[in-house]
Amino acid sequence: MPFATKFRAMMDMPLPGDALGEMAVESVDVGHEERGGGHYAYPVRLVLRGPGGQAAVRRALKPLLATRCTTFSGYGTPYQLWFGRPEIESLGNACYRVSVEGVGVRVHLDSDLARFCEHLCSEELLSAAPGEQAALLKGYLDAYRDDVRRQVGRYHTRLRRSEAG
Repeated sequence: MPFATKFRAMMDMPLPGDALGEMAVESVDVGHEERGGGHYAYPVRLVLRGPGGQAAVRRALKPLLATRCTTFSGYGTPYQLWFGRPEIESLGNACYRVSVEGVGVRVHLDSDLARFCEHLCSEELLSAAPGEQAALLKGYLDAYRDDVRRQVGRYHTRLRRSEAG
């Protein structure tokens, strides 16, 4: 299962002091709750400050909340991640609390990709024998996992620097 810090990294969550559109990010908190059956919730709380009211907050959040990606647990299990609908509360003084639930659901990426590979072969868009298909998919998934590790590592470095300074 991906923990809260991996969710933050994969969704490229802003850090305190970052800008989100015209809004300044004052705080970020992400939790982690197991819901069972390969389903996880990530309660997210942001405090944003800036002009323009709740409409401006929604505009600032739109690119972040549109993010949808696949990541891997520490065991290599793939999970699809996305956000639900945000709730925005005015705290006064052009400050807003945003509550939104992130979601992580176990997916069967390897079998989906194998089925896609078979389709490409049947349409003669890919010429690979079954053993070659398996090697092709393994190589792709290994490279994908490496990309995720690098992305998460870069985010963790940013997070440590933000917390230290």
